[in-house]
Amino acid sequence: MGQSNSQLPEHELEQLSIESGLSRSGILTLYQRFSHLATHLDKTLNEAFLTKSDFLSISELQQNPLGNRIIDAFFADAEVGERRKLYFRDFVKVLSHFRPINKNKPHPWNSREAKLRFAFTMYDLNKSGTITKDEFREILQMMIGDNVPEEQVDSIADRTMREADRDGDGCITFAEFCSAMDKTDIEQKMSFRFLT
Repeated sequence: MGQSNSQLPEHELEQLSIESGLSRSGILTLYQRFSHLATHLDKTLNEAFLTKSDFLSISELQQNPLGNRIIDAFFADAEVGERRKLYFRDFVKVLSHFRPINKNKPHPWNSREAKLRFAFTMYDLNKSGTITKDEFREILQMMIGDNVPEEQVDSIADRTMREADRDGDGCITFAEFCSAMDKTDIEQKMSFRFLT
């Protein structure tokens, strides 16, 4: 279905394994998925890439109330966002955030801070570097749908802002977000073992 090259060059496989901390078999699994999804070819680089619309072909993302936010998070890196193309290396980098953390072998793509940064981008809808009450409320509404009265959603958003916005400026910075998440086991919540 996709247009990606059928094989990942050995040197690229090795380099991605070193950079991501993922096993070679994990990277090959990701490459198969990427190749299936990739419908575009950058003729200059002779390299397949994904666009946001390619992600929308994934039924799980179509059905997920946060699907668009998840897709946007893949393109949150300034370079990726500017070119609007996600190459395989970018794909691996984003998905490596979900690898369980190995405390004996810390890795920059998969640290607690990297996981928190990824989660923060899900809430920072306007990419300002802060989360406003309106942004938090919008994400909350996406997650719970219309099942909860608007007043209750507002109450939750107000309480969260009071607790997380340490300096009272009406926005949650990344540092405040990290502080608010201090007791949350983000390492566990943002990990799954599909990659070894």
